Amino acid sequence: MVDKKKSHSHSNQISRAASARKALLQWHEVHGRHELPWRQRSDPYAVLVSEFMLQQTTVTTVTPRFHAWMERFPSVGHLAGAGEQEVLAAWEGLGYYSRARRLHAAARSIMEHHQGEVPVEESDLLALPGIGAYTAAAIRAFAHDQHAVVLDTNIIRVLARWGNMISPIDTAGGRSSLEAIADTFFPKIGCRSLASALMDLGAMICTSGMPDCKECPLQKTCTAASPETLPKKSPRTVITKLVEHRACFQKGDQLYLEQSQGPRWSGLWILPDLGSAKPSGRVLAEITYPITRYRVTMKVHSVKSAIPAGLKGFSREELANLPIPSPHRRAIAAILFPSHTPE
Repeated sequence: MVDKKKSHSHSNQISRAASARKALLQWHEVHGRHELPWRQRSDPYAVLVSEFMLQQTTVTTVTPRFHAWMERFPSVGHLAGAGEQEVLAAWEGLGYYSRARRLHAAARSIMEHHQGEVPVEESDLLALPGIGAYTAAAIRAFAHDQHAVVLDTNIIRVLARWGNMISPIDTAGGRSSLEAIADTFFPKIGCRSLASALMDLGAMICTSGMPDCKECPLQKTCTAASPETLPKKSPRTVITKLVEHRACFQKGDQLYLEQSQGPRWSGLWILPDLGSAKPSGRVLAEITYPITRYRVTMKVHSVKSAIPAGLKGFSREELANLPIPSPHRRAIAAILFPSHTPE
């Protein structure tokens, strides 16, 4: 027998979602962030690049670097044909350099297996380096306007509140509930417009903390009792503080660096690690930066001993075009240009 109560409830959910979508899209037509550069292009490659860049990086940080990247590597073919050092140098300032390597590898795979065209099918996208379920969905929606449930941080927050989801989103039960809400909310067609609208609503009105519910186009259909408390998450991972000691070797107009062998910053040029050696020289720079569950304080010491084998000297001009991770770039700037240290 058909459960009439469940059937009626499901019908109501579909109707509520349809009303919400209509109001959301009307709002987005007027208030959406249509000026974002990757939205002004229909090129799937531009979408691919933006999705890699926007992973764990803000729109404000990505926007100017996206423009510069597209000028330097205007197509999949240009990126695939570039050398790794050139790609890493162009990525500087975005952090998490493994993303640049994976984007580079994805471009080469697209050239080899898809004739330079960003694929449409989910299975083909998931087979590319660096592309998981979210990125595949985003590319299908934004690049090809295919049916795909896109769940980034902003969209998750909006849907968790709209559905009054009280289960922590980082648990299996919470994820299942979120997917059920998303399946109801996302239409079979028009996912590009809807995903963009949901992202913008989360970035502009349904923000973390206290949302501006009075201005929200979903207020009539939203069921959140206390939206400022949603979405719920499991207790945070404890942040561990670490201190690392680096060496500054200078000779003439050259600063000596080592090329990281990984796993962190593999292939990039960094200040030499003092390891277990007791630092004796004065501290020339002190930089603090986050990485996964750590907060690292890097202290760079002046070292007067002989320059170890394996280091390479670079002039200031050469340093400017060298792929160097941001914390080390900041430390080097503090040493070489103490009155112009970047934030």
